[in-house]
Amino acid sequence: MVHRHISSEQCIACICLMGNFDWRVPGGALTSPGDCGGGAPSCESPDAHANRPANRWLSALRFARGCRRSEEGGGFMSSRTRLVSGAFTARRICGVATILASTLVPAFAQQEPARTPGTQAAGAASSETESERASVGLQEIIITAQFRTESVQDAPLAITAVSDEMLAARSHTNVIDVATRVPNVTLTSAGQGLGNSATAHIRGVGQSDFNFALEPGVGMYIDDVYHGVVFGTIFELVDLDRVEILRGPQGTLAGKNSVGGAIKLFSRKPDATPDGYIEATFGSFDRIDVRGSGDFVIVPDKLFARVSGLARQRDGYLTRLDYECVTGGASPRSERLGVGCEIGTEGGQRVWAARAALRWLPSDRFENNLIVDVMDDDSEPQATKLLLQGPWAGGNDYITPPKSYTNFETYVAQPGTPVAFGVPPISTSKSWGVSNTADVTFGDNLAFKSITAYREVSGQFSQASDASPAAVLTNIWDVLHRQFTQELRLSGTSLGERVDWTVGAFYYTSSSRMGGRISIAGGLVPGGGLALLPDGNRATITEFLFDDPVDAESISGFAHAAVRITPALKLTGGVRYTEESKDYTFVRLATDGGPHPVLGPLNGVTGSYEGDRVDYRVALDYAWTDNLLTYVQWSTGFKGGGINPRPFFPDQVLPLNPETLSAYEIGFKSELANRRVRLNAAAFLNEYDDLQLGLVQCPPPATPTPCNMPANVGNAEIRGLEVEAELHPVPGLILDASASYIEFEYEDVDPLTGVTPDMTTPFMPERKFAFGGQYSIPLGQAGILTPRVDYVHQSAMYIAAVNLPVNRVDGYGLVNARLTWESMDATWQAALGVTNLADKFYYINKYDRAAAPYFVVNGQPGRPREWFITLTRKF
Repeated sequence: MVHRHISSEQCIACICLMGNFDWRVPGGALTSPGDCGGGAPSCESPDAHANRPANRWLSALRFARGCRRSEEGGGFMSSRTRLVSGAFTARRICGVATILASTLVPAFAQQEPARTPGTQAAGAASSETESERASVGLQEIIITAQFRTESVQDAPLAITAVSDEMLAARSHTNVIDVATRVPNVTLTSAGQGLGNSATAHIRGVGQSDFNFALEPGVGMYIDDVYHGVVFGTIFELVDLDRVEILRGPQGTLAGKNSVGGAIKLFSRKPDATPDGYIEATFGSFDRIDVRGSGDFVIVPDKLFARVSGLARQRDGYLTRLDYECVTGGASPRSERLGVGCEIGTEGGQRVWAARAALRWLPSDRFENNLIVDVMDDDSEPQATKLLLQGPWAGGNDYITPPKSYTNFETYVAQPGTPVAFGVPPISTSKSWGVSNTADVTFGDNLAFKSITAYREVSGQFSQASDASPAAVLTNIWDVLHRQFTQELRLSGTSLGERVDWTVGAFYYTSSSRMGGRISIAGGLVPGGGLALLPDGNRATITEFLFDDPVDAESISGFAHAAVRITPALKLTGGVRYTEESKDYTFVRLATDGGPHPVLGPLNGVTGSYEGDRVDYRVALDYAWTDNLLTYVQWSTGFKGGGINPRPFFPDQVLPLNPETLSAYEIGFKSELANRRVRLNAAAFLNEYDDLQLGLVQCPPPATPTPCNMPANVGNAEIRGLEVEAELHPVPGLILDASASYIEFEYEDVDPLTGVTPDMTTPFMPERKFAFGGQYSIPLGQAGILTPRVDYVHQSAMYIAAVNLPVNRVDGYGLVNARLTWESMDATWQAALGVTNLADKFYYINKYDRAAAPYFVVNGQPGRPREWFITLTRKF
């Protein structure tokens, strides 16, 4: 779709003429009503156009400098703006337009800046450049978090929305990168042995265990499709339109297991706009990235397609060394293959992904979007350094220098015994899915949406927890998850367009399998030996095969309504009822396929869980002016229960109750200084009950070790503050910042779990802040040059329920920089960037098994300083 640039006065004329068009300003010339979109009647003509809702163009009036196109599709438009309430028709807008034309427009027309080219996201080809957007003030981002299309500034909840342009400017490549800038959000790559999983926490609530029997604490969505497990959630940013991160429980809006919040990715929709691109990146560790996308018109005005894809390869940044070669000392096994001491790497990536979207518009009342995607990740295990070793090391020192990206891992289990075996150093995941979203409108006040999806993800990954040739704990996993989801929504307006409402239902069913081989040599004596077990026979007692099926089902019904009590005051309410069930069957065999001498009684045993829950949300917001909104809300959420899926003994099969949360939040959203400053803030209080956290010492009467079980450890209160700001002080200059502070306090704990009242919940840094800035420098006919610098910081956090010095991750700060050149016609772009500019050595995660029988602590170092060069061609 082509966007013409017209003046502010002409923009208002177009609203008056049409009430339904797709144009932008500033600049340009309007010569006839046809320039508004063609065939517009006069404002005074009382025809069909006069009764067509034109809510999307109210945001254009708020811009003062002119019109912006709101996102197409995505459901019913919000009929609430901060100017006035109600579903505005073209005739009503004309009345407002008359006032604006005589007041606001002349004043702003005097400062209309000249257009200059600027930085854009790859693939976001448009006649409007980044410098131009910066010069005219804040960019409005349209969201759908409340089932309706609305500005992020109009939503009475804490939400961060990031556009595709800003994702590219910050050099973000996956969802973990995005979360680094969001207040009170901790999203890291899970440690080795947890596969391609994201450890996601929002306001101290989340999940760090990928096991399919356990529920995510943060809901993950792509194009409104829920991903029911943590595994496979390090999403690549492929051809995105925006990312929405909702903070606080989303029990009514997002539903299942969004007790901490929700992270939603939205892809670009196909249309008639020619915005194809191809992009290549080269960088450190032999990095090669290729990505691209393009739109195709199959049937003009009716059928559109968009194809996108990426491929990335990057060598590992941590080197595995042969212990005997480096030190000259003896080790359980040498894996040296040549004259050098290097035997492999960790942290390497080999990923490719593709996506195809088909958009069908048979009429102005029906839209269908079909999406098929596939991803293949054949990466190496996560980088791991040994930080603490026990008596199993004997006289050897397997800990490499503190700030070196090295270890002595061999990936050979039970070395030095007749049953020694190797595991491949891999961390793979393969996924594919298909989704279909159908939108139907019935008149101006009723709309129906159906979201149907099937997804499948599988993977193999290994774990070598001691990062040494001693092989204290070596595992190989083989997992498969299949899920089907169906969501139905009916949305409308009632009572003279004073009430916007949505009712709907959601269904989820999954069938999963978790298999592999576990080998625990233990570390009570040099060279291993698990003396705590009955017969001390490492080959039979501490090794087993498993192949556990997991079946789950959930169904819910929900309702949501927003009532405009006065033109400025709105009351929002929601409710959701959920029923869910889960079955977990244990398959435990000896390595020869026969009965296991200790775990045999578990073989074939099925543990079940059933539960239901009602969640609520009530919010009240008031628009003091068209640029200041305040709100207060109360909301609830929950995470489902289950059983311990990792028993080493039958007495460790213990139930797990659901965890619940009630949140109280107050906040404001503002745009100041002639829409050149955006300042949003929120404060919250969470009442958090029956926290589900992982334990490595099982409470009595269960056998204490080895142990790896989730448990309800107690109740807590969480308090926090969040601030986000964006400034456009002068044309071409953009500054943005965010900050958060959070406090955690146990109100009571179960003393048998080992958790004490003075401890805090894992993956919750007390302080976090980030800021960045970019300035677009015009180069005349040579284009534009845009330098950008970003800094992110988070304070220390613990990674285990029982806080100990060995599982504390120190705080760190990182600097990233990028220099982007764009041609005058915005068809070519080149960028030079550096991540971790100061080459800071830091840890993003740790693995604490300091107690018997492992005596191991390791850490996952973050990536070192890396450079990259990117070249983009837009079509």
